[in-house]
Amino acid sequence: MYSRYLYIVLICFAFFTCSCSGDKPKVEPLPISVKNNFNLLQKDPQFVLYVNFKSMNQTPFWKANISDSLLNAERTFGSLLNTFKVATGASISDGLDELYYSNSWMGENSIVLKGVFDRKKLNDYLATDSNFVKTTGKDGTLVYMNNDNRLYFFFKDNFTICASNYMTIIDGMISVRDTSKTGLMENNEMLSAIEKIYYKENLWMISKEQMFIRGIFMNFLESKLEASENNQNKKADSTKTTIENIYSKISSVSFSVKMDSQLNLYVQTDFTEGASASYFKSFLTGLLSISKLASTVKGNQKSPADKILESTKLELYDSTVMIIMNVNNSNISDFRKGAIINKPE
Repeated sequence: MYSRYLYIVLICFAFFTCSCSGDKPKVEPLPISVKNNFNLLQKDPQFVLYVNFKSMNQTPFWKANISDSLLNAERTFGSLLNTFKVATGASISDGLDELYYSNSWMGENSIVLKGVFDRKKLNDYLATDSNFVKTTGKDGTLVYMNNDNRLYFFFKDNFTICASNYMTIIDGMISVRDTSKTGLMENNEMLSAIEKIYYKENLWMISKEQMFIRGIFMNFLESKLEASENNQNKKADSTKTTIENIYSKISSVSFSVKMDSQLNLYVQTDFTEGASASYFKSFLTGLLSISKLASTVKGNQKSPADKILESTKLELYDSTVMIIMNVNNSNISDFRKGAIINKPE
């Protein structure tokens, strides 16, 4: 999911040749209630994702554009959300308030769900479903396991479910107390990066993991080279080397969303110093221009990409590049088409 969003906005980013400078916009504060759950997540995650369903599902944009498609996705999402919906009655649209997710480079995950859960319904459901078994943590805490995907989960309290694909992580989450300073709370660099995220109420995702960031940018680069008519090996090798130099200067990449009558999306790339941020913008502009990745169609009719770009702008603040996209009722069909770039004929 993350690479898809970043891929789209990076393409948009390359079409802007002017940059802005000045004071950074004031970011939303990180709610204490959100930060208090960080001790349940991994200390050194590949990325961290936060979703507040409760704050979004009451907005006009959600009701008009997301609710139906997301409910369908929930039914097919498989082992996690749909399992808890059937078992506890808590769904994205009613009862499931928040989701926290972190993942390590080795594949271990930490998942925290906040909401209103019916434990009796869960026990009744598990009693008739052979795909689930009961086990216990080191301290005797009741833990459930899904045999299909070996996802472990337990009730931290009446309003919190913790889950992971590793029992060692489950034991660590069980041992966390309200006064604990463990997990992500011990990672000051990541906490500092999270504080810089522009929107924090609805949905955000962030990574400081160099290999994760490198993978995103290399995938983006390769797709651009494949789309170019005049792709030459020497040029491709040179461009890849440039990307290698750029991503090593990135300290974090994040996206955040604020939803009301429209959806506002911020993508932030924070660099270790301002020169790299400025060069990053110039490089992508040149790359996509050379690749002739047009955003227009024949005739006078505007392409979906043209319409999307009308609601997109770039801001450059010191060592931070921000890409701002606004999705509303008039342009959401263009975003859904995903036709950001047309391949050259």
